[in-house]
Amino acid sequence: MIRTLARGESGSWNTELLHRSQRQHPAMTRLSGIGVFWALLSLLAAVGASFGFYMPYWLKGQLNGVPVYFGVFRRCNYPRRTVNDEFEMVEQCGRYSSFSDIPSLWWQVATIAVGTGCGLAVLIALIAILAICIRGIISPFIAKIAGILQMCSGLLIGGGLAIYPHGWTSAEVQQACGQTSSSYKFGTCTFYWAFYLTAAGAALTLLIAMFSCCASTPKRDRPYDDV
Repeated sequence: MIRTLARGESGSWNTELLHRSQRQHPAMTRLSGIGVFWALLSLLAAVGASFGFYMPYWLKGQLNGVPVYFGVFRRCNYPRRTVNDEFEMVEQCGRYSSFSDIPSLWWQVATIAVGTGCGLAVLIALIAILAICIRGIISPFIAKIAGILQMCSGLLIGGGLAIYPHGWTSAEVQQACGQTSSSYKFGTCTFYWAFYLTAAGAALTLLIAMFSCCASTPKRDRPYDDV
């Protein structure tokens, strides 16, 4: 004989299934629409700031009629002594052979500050992009922590940019910018595109840090997925 469930028994059975499923499926988190926007902008800001940091086109000057470009740890076009004890211009880009060869202490500090900020920005951006594809990576609490770290990243990059002009008193810069160049005085030089790109990356990083508070939203799975 087949026993049929009464209406009351059927209702209690459904309630038990619901409670069991809710115990088996804890609340998961995913990025909200604002969170996806935050992740994409984080990646854009990190890539822009890092690319600008690496490129040696922060400051443009001229030496012996040849354009000269400076970054914080790289430069393009520099004089070299020949075997005849004369100087010639080498038109190529490269980094300084060691950290101590960077011509200014201020540029050394700027290299550490901007490099650390860019590294932190890239790390947060990669985690945010990964959270678009995998749920549960970023909770509301972790999103707030990421926003705080992102703000620190933007401040580090911005601080490095702010102290960069202190290095214009070095002999290398004065060769290309004239003897009138000094801290926060260009001389004959001008800022170039990589400086502006890095500054834009820092500003965008600081701006989007505020969106991290709304980046993550809890979502509960459907209660009958496993029934």
